[in-house]
Amino acid sequence: MIALDVGTSSMRSIIFSDTGEFVDSFAYEYHTFFPKPSYVEQDPLNWKEAATYVLLAAGMFCKGKGIVPEAVSITSQRASVIPMSEDGRPLYNAVMWQDKRTIGVCERLIADYGLETLYQKTGLRVNPLFVLNKLIWFRENEPEIFASAKKFIGVQDYVVYCLTGEYVTDYTQASRTMLMDLKTLKWDPELLAVAGITEEHLCRLLPPGSIAGYVTDGFSKLTGLPKGIPVIVSGGDQQNAALGLGVMEAGKAEANTGTGSFLLSYSQEPAFDKNCRVLCQAGAAAGSYVLETSIYNSGAIFRWFKEEFCPDYNKEDAYVRMSEEAGSVPTGSGGVIMLPHFEGSAAPFWNPKAKGLFFNLGLGSDRRMMIRSIMEGIALEISENLGLMRALIGDINTVTVAGGMNKSRLFCQMQADCYDARVVRPANTEASSLGALMNAGVALGWYADLNMARYALVKEGDSFSADKGHVVVYAELRKKREALYQALYEKGIYDLFMNA
Repeated sequence: MIALDVGTSSMRSIIFSDTGEFVDSFAYEYHTFFPKPSYVEQDPLNWKEAATYVLLAAGMFCKGKGIVPEAVSITSQRASVIPMSEDGRPLYNAVMWQDKRTIGVCERLIADYGLETLYQKTGLRVNPLFVLNKLIWFRENEPEIFASAKKFIGVQDYVVYCLTGEYVTDYTQASRTMLMDLKTLKWDPELLAVAGITEEHLCRLLPPGSIAGYVTDGFSKLTGLPKGIPVIVSGGDQQNAALGLGVMEAGKAEANTGTGSFLLSYSQEPAFDKNCRVLCQAGAAAGSYVLETSIYNSGAIFRWFKEEFCPDYNKEDAYVRMSEEAGSVPTGSGGVIMLPHFEGSAAPFWNPKAKGLFFNLGLGSDRRMMIRSIMEGIALEISENLGLMRALIGDINTVTVAGGMNKSRLFCQMQADCYDARVVRPANTEASSLGALMNAGVALGWYADLNMARYALVKEGDSFSADKGHVVVYAELRKKREALYQALYEKGIYDLFMNA
C-alpha cells in the first residue's frame, strides 16, 4: 500500500507492506507564498506535480522490486479551499488554512449568527482558519470566479480528483469546513445558504477509510501505478495522526508538532466547550470524534530561528545542535519567555491578531536561552490546551507525541513536565501515514477492524515521566505567560500592530 501524505510544505509517498513494514518513501517540497499582508496562498498545480513525482518514484521503485501496489491511501492538510472550473482547472490559488484575510468576515458571522450557535452546529469556532468564511470572501471579492466555479474543494479533494477524476471528500475533511452538521455528518443547508452555494458545489461525502475512486488510465500512464487500483480517503492529517498514534480510547491524547502543533484527544460522541475554545470534529476512525486544539506555528518558529540566527550550524545537524544548546540552560530559559503567535493564535486564545514575542530579554540573554524559550513556549501553549480538554472530558494521563521536534529527547521531557503526564514517543513516527495505512488495511481486508490494525501496527517506543520539580516551575511560568498575553490583549496592543 502507498500512503500519500499531503503536508503544508511537502508531499510524501510512503510504501508499506501488508504487515506494516516501512519499505521506502519519496518526497517533493513546495512553498506557500504571501501576496499581501495576512494572505497565504499556494498554487494547486504544485500538488499535482508533487503527486505525479512521488507516485512515479514509488511506482518505479515497486516495479523494480516486483511489488504490485494494491491501493493508494490519502491523508492531507485541512481547511484550505480551491475554486474549480467546469473542466477541472483551478480558477484561483488555494487559499490556505493559515490565511487571515477573512478576519472581517468572521466578525460579521459572529455578529449575525452567534459564535455559540455556529459552534454547536459544526464543532468549530468561527475563525479565518476554516472554509465558510473563505467562500464568503470569494463571493464578495472575486465575484466572477465565485460565479463560474463548479466546485469548491480542499487539498485532499484536489489530489483525489487528480488521481481518479472524482470529486469526493470524507467526514474528517468536511468537519473542518464549517459547512457540515457535526451530528448528522451531512452538508448543512443553512450554512450552504450563508456561503451562497449549493450542495452541488461541494464534494460527495464518505466515511474516512472509504474508496473514493480508482486510478485513471491517464494517471497510471504518468506514474506507472496499476490502472484501476483503489484510492482511499483516509482523511485529515491530524485525525490520521491520532489514529496512527493509538488515540482510540479515553485518557489518551496526541501532540503532533510539525509546522504547527495539534493536540487531539478521543471522544465517542460530540463534546462542546462552553467557551467554544476546543474544536470537535469527526475522527479518522469512522463513527468516532476527536477534540482538537492547535497552534498555527511551532516547528516553523524553530526552523525560522535556525535559518535566521544559527548560520554557524551545519545543515545536517542543525536541530541536534539547537537541542544541545537548549539543554545547557536551566528550566525556565533564564527568564526568557516566547509566545508562539507568529501567525496569530488559535486555542486557547483564538486571536488572529496576536503576534509572536520574545519577552524579558536582557544583556545577559543569549541564543541558548532563546532556543530553549522557543521549545518551552510551544510545550506550555500545548499544555494550556491540554488543560481545556481535561476540564471537558476528564483526565488525560498519556500523551503520545510525533512530528519533527520530537526527535529531541529534551523537547519530549519538557512536554512530560509541562503536561504533568506520561509522554510516549512511538517506535514508528510516521503518524499520519500510519493512520492512512490502518484505514487502508481495513478497507482492503488485511485487518478485521481498526482495533486489530492498531494491535498489529502501533508500537510504543521511548517513554518520559514528569519531573515533579519541573512541573512546579512550569506551572508558575504558565501563569506569567498568561499575564503577559492578557496585558497585551486588554490594552489593545495587538490591534495597533495588525498591519505592521
